[in-house]
Amino acid sequence: EIACSDPARPCSLENFLSADPPGLKQVAAHTYEVGLRGRFDIGTSEPAGRVDWNFGLFRTDLDDDILNIPSAIISSGFFQNIGSTRRQGIEAGIAYKDQKWRLSADYSLVDATFQSPVTLSSPNNPAADADGEIHVEPGNRLPGIPQHRLKVNADYSITDRWTFGGNLIVTSDQYFFGDQSNQNPTLGGYWVINLHSSYRITDNIELFALMQNLFDSKYATFGIFGPVTRTPLPGVPNPSDPRFVSVAPPLAAYGGIRIRF
Repeated sequence: EIACSDPARPCSLENFLSADPPGLKQVAAHTYEVGLRGRFDIGTSEPAGRVDWNFGLFRTDLDDDILNIPSAIISSGFFQNIGSTRRQGIEAGIAYKDQKWRLSADYSLVDATFQSPVTLSSPNNPAADADGEIHVEPGNRLPGIPQHRLKVNADYSITDRWTFGGNLIVTSDQYFFGDQSNQNPTLGGYWVINLHSSYRITDNIELFALMQNLFDSKYATFGIFGPVTRTPLPGVPNPSDPRFVSVAPPLAAYGGIRIRF
Protein backbone atom coordinates (compact mmCIF):
# COMPACT_ATOMS: atom_id res chain seq x y z
CA GLU A 1 0.00 0.00 0.00
CA ILE A 2 2.80 2.42 0.90
CA ALA A 3 4.56 1.69 -2.37
CA CYS A 4 1.45 2.54 -4.39
CA SER A 5 0.14 5.70 -2.72
CA ASP A 6 1.01 8.41 -5.27
CA PRO A 7 -2.05 9.61 -7.26
CA ALA A 8 0.31 11.00 -9.90
CA ARG A 9 1.80 7.54 -10.46
CA PRO A 10 -1.02 5.00 -10.02
CA CYS A 11 -0.20 1.30 -10.17
CA SER A 12 -1.49 -1.25 -12.63
CA LEU A 13 -1.03 -3.87 -9.90
CA GLU A 14 -1.57 -3.28 -6.21
CA ASN A 15 1.92 -4.49 -5.33
CA PHE A 16 3.73 -2.58 -8.09
CA LEU A 17 6.38 -0.40 -6.42
CA SER A 18 6.27 3.18 -7.61
CA ALA A 19 5.49 5.72 -4.86
CA ASP A 20 8.41 7.68 -3.40
CA PRO A 21 8.44 8.83 -0.68
CA PRO A 22 5.87 6.77 1.29
CA GLY A 23 2.72 8.82 1.82
CA LEU A 24 0.44 6.74 4.06
CA LYS A 25 -0.25 6.79 7.78
CA GLN A 26 -0.49 3.58 9.77
CA VAL A 27 -3.99 2.26 10.40
CA ALA A 28 -4.99 1.95 14.06
CA ALA A 29 -7.97 -0.21 15.03
CA HIS A 30 -9.91 -0.06 18.31
CA THR A 31 -12.17 -3.06 18.88
CA TYR A 32 -14.91 -3.56 21.48
CA GLU A 33 -16.77 -6.84 21.83
CA VAL A 34 -19.27 -8.35 24.25
CA GLY A 35 -21.39 -11.46 24.02
CA LEU A 36 -23.06 -14.47 25.59
CA ARG A 37 -23.15 -18.16 24.67
CA GLY A 38 -24.78 -21.17 26.19
CA ARG A 39 -25.96 -24.77 25.84
CA PHE A 40 -28.94 -26.75 27.07
CA ASP A 41 -30.59 -30.12 26.47
CA ILE A 42 -34.07 -30.77 25.09
CA GLY A 43 -36.05 -33.86 26.15
CA THR A 44 -35.66 -36.26 29.02
CA SER A 45 -34.78 -39.41 27.10
CA GLU A 46 -31.20 -40.43 26.43
CA PRO A 47 -29.60 -39.19 24.37
CA ALA A 48 -31.43 -35.85 24.45
CA GLY A 49 -31.20 -33.19 21.79
CA ARG A 50 -28.73 -30.38 22.46
CA VAL A 51 -29.03 -26.68 21.65
CA ASP A 52 -26.03 -24.34 21.41
CA TRP A 53 -26.51 -20.59 21.03
CA ASN A 54 -24.46 -17.41 20.88
CA PHE A 55 -25.13 -13.68 20.68
CA GLY A 56 -22.53 -10.94 20.39
CA LEU A 57 -22.16 -7.21 19.78
CA PHE A 58 -19.03 -5.71 18.25
CA ARG A 59 -17.56 -2.40 17.13
CA THR A 60 -14.26 -1.70 15.40
CA ASP A 61 -13.18 1.91 14.86
CA LEU A 62 -10.30 2.46 12.45
CA ASP A 63 -8.21 5.63 12.36
CA ASP A 64 -6.47 6.55 9.10
CA ASP A 65 -8.11 3.66 7.28
CA ILE A 66 -6.71 2.87 3.82
CA LEU A 67 -8.75 2.43 0.65
CA ASN A 68 -7.80 1.43 -2.89
CA ILE A 69 -8.82 4.33 -5.15
CA PRO A 70 -9.32 3.98 -8.94
CA SER A 71 -7.32 6.32 -11.15
CA ALA A 72 -8.39 8.15 -14.30
CA ILE A 73 -5.70 6.03 -16.01
CA ILE A 74 -7.42 2.83 -17.12
CA SER A 75 -6.75 -0.35 -15.09
CA SER A 76 -4.73 1.45 -12.44
CA GLY A 77 -5.23 2.83 -8.96
CA PHE A 78 -3.55 3.90 -5.75
CA PHE A 79 -4.01 3.64 -1.98
CA GLN A 80 -5.14 6.57 0.17
CA ASN A 81 -5.83 7.28 3.84
CA ILE A 82 -9.52 8.10 4.17
CA GLY A 83 -9.82 9.14 7.82
CA SER A 84 -11.97 7.14 10.23
CA THR A 85 -14.31 4.24 9.47
CA ARG A 86 -16.50 2.06 11.69
CA ARG A 87 -17.75 -1.51 11.49
CA GLN A 88 -20.30 -2.46 14.12
CA GLY A 89 -23.10 -4.91 14.47
CA ILE A 90 -24.48 -8.20 15.73
CA GLU A 91 -23.47 -11.83 15.37
CA ALA A 92 -25.97 -14.46 16.50
CA GLY A 93 -26.37 -18.18 16.02
CA ILE A 94 -28.33 -21.19 17.22
CA ALA A 95 -27.81 -24.90 16.54
CA TYR A 96 -29.71 -28.08 17.40
CA LYS A 97 -28.33 -31.62 17.29
CA ASP A 98 -29.70 -35.06 18.07
CA GLN A 99 -29.31 -38.56 16.66
CA LYS A 100 -31.17 -37.69 13.45
CA TRP A 101 -31.05 -33.93 12.96
CA ARG A 102 -28.39 -31.22 12.74
CA LEU A 103 -29.94 -27.77 12.39
CA SER A 104 -28.30 -24.36 12.61
CA ALA A 105 -28.91 -20.71 11.76
CA ASP A 106 -26.34 -17.90 11.81
CA TYR A 107 -27.09 -14.21 11.32
CA SER A 108 -24.85 -11.17 11.12
CA LEU A 109 -25.62 -7.47 10.88
CA VAL A 110 -22.67 -5.33 9.83
CA ASP A 111 -23.08 -1.55 9.79
CA ALA A 112 -19.91 -0.44 7.97
CA THR A 113 -19.69 3.33 7.54
CA PHE A 114 -17.34 6.22 6.91
CA GLN A 115 -16.85 8.45 9.94
CA SER A 116 -14.90 11.27 8.26
CA PRO A 117 -15.69 13.46 5.25
CA VAL A 118 -13.34 12.75 2.36
CA THR A 119 -13.09 13.52 -1.35
CA LEU A 120 -12.16 10.53 -3.50
CA SER A 121 -11.31 9.93 -7.13
CA SER A 122 -14.01 7.85 -8.85
CA PRO A 123 -13.81 8.70 -12.56
CA ASN A 124 -16.24 5.95 -13.66
CA ASN A 125 -18.98 6.87 -11.17
CA PRO A 126 -22.01 8.41 -12.99
CA ALA A 127 -22.48 10.77 -10.01
CA ALA A 128 -18.88 12.07 -9.99
CA ASP A 129 -18.28 15.78 -10.52
CA ALA A 130 -16.49 17.34 -13.48
CA ASP A 131 -13.12 16.41 -11.95
CA GLY A 132 -14.10 12.75 -11.60
CA GLU A 133 -14.41 13.03 -7.80
CA ILE A 134 -17.08 12.08 -5.27
CA HIS A 135 -17.63 13.63 -1.84
CA VAL A 136 -18.13 11.16 1.00
CA GLU A 137 -19.96 12.21 4.16
CA PRO A 138 -19.92 10.57 7.62
CA GLY A 139 -22.55 7.83 7.70
CA ASN A 140 -22.11 6.74 4.08
CA ARG A 141 -21.85 2.96 3.83
CA LEU A 142 -18.63 1.25 2.82
CA PRO A 143 -19.02 -0.49 -0.55
CA GLY A 144 -18.92 -4.26 -0.98
CA ILE A 145 -20.25 -5.05 2.51
CA PRO A 146 -23.87 -6.30 2.78
CA GLN A 147 -25.58 -5.22 5.99
CA HIS A 148 -27.39 -8.52 6.53
CA ARG A 149 -26.31 -12.12 6.07
CA LEU A 150 -28.24 -15.25 7.06
CA LYS A 151 -27.22 -18.88 6.67
CA VAL A 152 -29.50 -21.79 7.60
CA ASN A 153 -28.28 -25.41 7.53
CA ALA A 154 -30.23 -28.65 7.88
CA ASP A 155 -28.95 -32.24 7.79
CA TYR A 156 -30.93 -35.43 8.40
CA SER A 157 -29.59 -38.94 8.92
CA ILE A 158 -31.85 -41.19 6.88
CA THR A 159 -29.87 -44.20 8.14
CA ASP A 160 -26.67 -44.59 10.11
CA ARG A 161 -24.76 -44.36 6.82
CA TRP A 162 -26.89 -42.10 4.64
CA THR A 163 -27.33 -38.36 5.29
CA PHE A 164 -29.14 -35.68 3.31
CA GLY A 165 -29.19 -31.93 3.81
CA GLY A 166 -29.01 -28.45 2.44
CA ASN A 167 -28.46 -24.82 3.24
CA LEU A 168 -30.07 -21.47 2.53
CA ILE A 169 -27.92 -18.36 2.13
CA VAL A 170 -29.51 -14.90 2.18
CA THR A 171 -27.54 -11.68 1.64
CA SER A 172 -28.81 -8.11 1.48
CA ASP A 173 -27.78 -5.44 -1.02
CA GLN A 174 -24.40 -3.68 -1.17
CA TYR A 175 -22.96 -0.57 -2.78
CA PHE A 176 -20.69 -0.83 -5.81
CA PHE A 177 -16.98 -0.26 -5.34
CA GLY A 178 -16.38 3.28 -6.48
CA ASP A 179 -19.68 4.50 -4.96
CA GLN A 180 -18.45 5.41 -1.50
CA SER A 181 -20.78 8.44 -1.54
CA ASN A 182 -23.81 6.11 -1.96
CA GLN A 183 -25.35 8.08 -4.84
CA ASN A 184 -26.19 5.17 -7.15
CA PRO A 185 -28.53 2.15 -6.94
CA THR A 186 -27.10 -0.76 -5.00
CA LEU A 187 -26.17 -4.25 -6.17
CA GLY A 188 -29.22 -6.29 -5.22
CA GLY A 189 -29.26 -8.89 -2.50
CA TYR A 190 -29.89 -12.55 -3.20
CA TRP A 191 -30.86 -15.91 -1.78
CA VAL A 192 -29.65 -19.32 -2.89
CA ILE A 193 -30.31 -22.94 -1.84
CA ASN A 194 -27.74 -25.74 -2.05
CA LEU A 195 -28.26 -29.47 -1.41
CA HIS A 196 -25.86 -32.25 -0.46
CA SER A 197 -25.95 -35.95 0.39
CA SER A 198 -23.46 -38.64 1.34
CA TYR A 199 -23.46 -42.40 1.85
CA ARG A 200 -20.74 -44.28 3.77
CA ILE A 201 -20.07 -47.61 2.09
CA THR A 202 -17.44 -48.39 4.74
CA ASP A 203 -15.71 -46.33 7.42
CA ASN A 204 -13.13 -45.36 4.79
CA ILE A 205 -15.18 -45.06 1.58
CA GLU A 206 -17.97 -42.52 1.05
CA LEU A 207 -20.10 -41.53 -1.94
CA PHE A 208 -21.26 -37.90 -2.11
CA ALA A 209 -23.40 -35.62 -4.28
CA LEU A 210 -23.75 -31.83 -4.34
CA MET A 211 -26.26 -29.56 -6.02
CA GLN A 212 -25.46 -25.84 -5.98
CA ASN A 213 -27.93 -23.04 -6.73
CA LEU A 214 -30.89 -25.45 -6.81
CA PHE A 215 -33.33 -22.98 -8.43
CA ASP A 216 -30.75 -21.56 -10.86
CA SER A 217 -31.09 -18.09 -9.33
CA LYS A 218 -29.57 -15.21 -11.30
CA TYR A 219 -27.58 -12.91 -9.02
CA ALA A 220 -24.20 -11.21 -8.60
CA THR A 221 -21.84 -11.22 -5.63
CA PHE A 222 -19.58 -8.24 -6.45
CA GLY A 223 -19.97 -4.94 -8.26
CA ILE A 224 -17.60 -2.19 -9.41
CA PHE A 225 -17.69 0.77 -11.80
CA GLY A 226 -15.53 0.49 -14.92
CA PRO A 227 -14.62 2.53 -18.02
CA VAL A 228 -17.10 1.20 -20.57
CA THR A 229 -15.95 3.54 -23.34
CA ARG A 230 -12.32 2.43 -23.08
CA THR A 231 -12.77 -1.28 -22.36
CA PRO A 232 -13.38 -3.67 -25.28
CA LEU A 233 -16.80 -5.31 -24.85
CA PRO A 234 -17.34 -7.71 -27.77
CA GLY A 235 -21.00 -8.09 -28.65
CA VAL A 236 -22.08 -4.94 -26.76
CA PRO A 237 -22.43 -2.07 -29.23
CA ASN A 238 -22.23 1.47 -27.79
CA PRO A 239 -21.98 0.45 -24.11
CA SER A 240 -23.07 3.10 -21.62
CA ASP A 241 -23.63 1.32 -18.29
CA PRO A 242 -20.44 1.52 -16.16
CA ARG A 243 -21.54 -1.22 -13.77
CA PHE A 244 -19.48 -4.40 -13.90
CA VAL A 245 -20.59 -7.38 -11.77
CA SER A 246 -19.33 -10.84 -10.86
CA VAL A 247 -22.14 -13.19 -11.84
CA ALA A 248 -22.75 -16.16 -9.53
CA PRO A 249 -22.48 -19.72 -10.90
CA PRO A 250 -25.68 -21.24 -12.31
CA LEU A 251 -27.24 -24.56 -11.30
CA ALA A 252 -24.52 -27.18 -10.97
CA ALA A 253 -24.43 -30.80 -9.81
CA TYR A 254 -21.41 -32.81 -8.69
CA GLY A 255 -20.77 -36.35 -7.48
CA GLY A 256 -17.79 -38.31 -6.33
CA ILE A 257 -16.17 -40.71 -3.94
CA ARG A 258 -14.02 -39.99 -0.88
CA ILE A 259 -11.45 -42.52 0.28
CA ARG A 260 -9.79 -42.07 3.68
CA PHE A 261 -6.63 -43.91 4.73
